Amino acid sequence: MRPAKEREQIPALSRMTYLDNAGAGLPPTRVTEAMRRFVADWSENGEHWDAWMRDVVEARRLFGSLVCARRDEVGVLPSASVAISTAASALDLTKRKKVVTSALNFPTNVMMWQRMRESGLLNEVSVLQPSGGMVPTEDYATAVDDGTAVVAVDYVSWYSGARENIREISEIAHRHGALLLVDSFHALGVFPFDAKKDGIDVLVSGFYKWLCGPHGVACIYVDRELLEDLRPSYLGWLGVEGNVVDRMLEGRDPFDVPFPLDRAEPAATAARFEWGTWAAVCVTGAIEAMRFALENGIDYRFSRIKKIRGRIQEGFAEMGLEVITPSPEKNEGSGIVSFASRRQQGVVRALMKQNLVVSGRFGSIRASPHFYNTLEEADALLGALRPLVRKG
Repeated sequence: MRPAKEREQIPALSRMTYLDNAGAGLPPTRVTEAMRRFVADWSENGEHWDAWMRDVVEARRLFGSLVCARRDEVGVLPSASVAISTAASALDLTKRKKVVTSALNFPTNVMMWQRMRESGLLNEVSVLQPSGGMVPTEDYATAVDDGTAVVAVDYVSWYSGARENIREISEIAHRHGALLLVDSFHALGVFPFDAKKDGIDVLVSGFYKWLCGPHGVACIYVDRELLEDLRPSYLGWLGVEGNVVDRMLEGRDPFDVPFPLDRAEPAATAARFEWGTWAAVCVTGAIEAMRFALENGIDYRFSRIKKIRGRIQEGFAEMGLEVITPSPEKNEGSGIVSFASRRQQGVVRALMKQNLVVSGRFGSIRASPHFYNTLEEADALLGALRPLVRKG
């Protein structure tokens, strides 16, 4: 069977039942081997600057393939949080000083906007509250107005696992002239989507969760039609017009002429958000992770994730647990299913003793199967949970 072949590429699965992919996915051997080769070659032969720069270009291309975007609409950055902050630095807040966001977002995609409000850059941050694990789409329609600069939303909630109605939220935002910024960390690598068809203006994601890649690298997508309007307040040598990567792609010596020091014109592409030198070994790992995802096929991944998540979600409900994740009938969801627990750390530790890995988050237990997990592993989790939850 195909899943058995895929599991052979992920050594940790032979030692544990790993159901915490929303925390960090398990890297296939091709990712770690590529990074080991990089470090060994660097140690023995020094840096290969031109090759490392071409890796950045390849990472842009592959990320574009995943989100249905062009290479020049993608920038490579150190983390999703940095990517959101970089995009925020490029906003024109002279007339629009409101951000609408969600309490289901990962904290960065709320706290950063609050800090901008506290600094006087924004007048208002409207944090929409969930009901039944979801924020009703009509709440966005009520909150967004002509003074809104950005609607900032996670495609999938890291807490409840609910999937947002991104296309509808996009229509609401655009009706009022606001941008839609989406953190897709818990969507990318789980189910297929098209950033352009979804009407996403800015999208960010890292690689170490569902893409099974390394920490220390992320990507940002910005719709080509908006690039000229998003001019970063801060800039580094790799984000300027005529940067070394652009020169290399033109077949030039990257250091043929000095950079102008009397101005700082941003690059015409999403490179304007890249600013500084990359962690090249992490970029190497991310490339292999994206190739792995594209070769598996995202449709195939989600078909397996849905089946395993469904088994777990049904089991939680049968045990009488307070399931936080909306039912599939209400929300298609992703790869996350959570239930409320007053003993989150105790339960997590007890499961760990049985080599079952899940996570505790703010009074809840979160299970997050990936495509390489099995129904047998879902059943093993449910079987181990029953005596634990009976204890209260």
